[in-house]
Amino acid sequence: MTVKVRTVACTALLLLFSGISVFASNTPLRLLIKPVSDRVQSIRFQTGVEETDRWALVPASNPLLVLEAFDSSKDRLFVQQSLDKQSWSSSYEYQYDSSTKSWKITPLRVVIKPVSNRIQSIRFQTGADETDIWTEVPASNPALVLEEFDSNQDKLFVQQSQDNQVWSSSYEYRYSPSDKRWTVTPTEADSSSLVESLDLKLYNLYPLSKSSTYYSYVIGAGLKMNMALNKQETLLGYAEAAYSMGPSKSDWVDTMQAVNLSVGIGYRFAITDKLQMTPELGYGVVVHLLNADFDQDGTKTFEPFVDQQIRLSLNLGYELNDSYTLLIAPLGVVFFEKNTIGTLLGIQTSLRFNF
Repeated sequence: MTVKVRTVACTALLLLFSGISVFASNTPLRLLIKPVSDRVQSIRFQTGVEETDRWALVPASNPLLVLEAFDSSKDRLFVQQSLDKQSWSSSYEYQYDSSTKSWKITPLRVVIKPVSNRIQSIRFQTGADETDIWTEVPASNPALVLEEFDSNQDKLFVQQSQDNQVWSSSYEYRYSPSDKRWTVTPTEADSSSLVESLDLKLYNLYPLSKSSTYYSYVIGAGLKMNMALNKQETLLGYAEAAYSMGPSKSDWVDTMQAVNLSVGIGYRFAITDKLQMTPELGYGVVVHLLNADFDQDGTKTFEPFVDQQIRLSLNLGYELNDSYTLLIAPLGVVFFEKNTIGTLLGIQTSLRFNF
């Protein structure tokens, strides 16, 4: 999970001289800023609707800001502080509330990146300790607004959900004003499983070209283990073991049987919230298990041998719920023997168990 900070929490105290109107006028508005620490050497500021690169500089020893023609209905005050007059802090952004005649700092805004594209909702809270009071935002717009966040003692707690009912363990964040960064405290939520999902699959293949002289058809079943290779869970690696069999077209082989072992990679695209597509490419071996009469002496014996193979598929998946996904795909298998290439083409269907 990554976090982007738009503004930082401010500990500066903004003091307004009494008896001064804060509406656009010819009388300059004078404000006194209290530095965040006694190490601050300089303060710079500007006013307007948006921040620009035009700053007015004042010494921290006399932090009096003079605002010309400040319009509280639309203008904001931007303030930065520096320890060395070269490196400046992020901007403290103030707005004047004419109803209460007080200055307020713009709330801290944090953007959370969901751990996967299956996340639907994010909820959060701030404080010294986690409670049962949460604020929920959609994963499509995961901007968290932190009111009155005190970086000296408060923490940010974040949970994510795929169905708005079952929530993850909490991600616990602390903000460091010195280096202006968020750090996450290791929790149970950070420990991810190596296996992302398991597929139970059935497939039916038909031989093409020269393979059709040996096979009528092939049916098989397999177990496929999927592993997420990136945080977005879009790049997938897999390992698969399968067993297949089919009637033989030759009189010197009883039944065509094989064990298929392969590893591969795929990339998952989200078509809709429930529908996804994953092209996959795999490589492995086919262990043929034949009861055959290769030397044609009239006696059939057990004759295993191994070929290399390439497997291609285009999986279309529909997410039934958080735990199960139904997949269907065209499947092609190419295996290499000594002087020939075998080709099989068909379809497979799978039930995926998501972890």
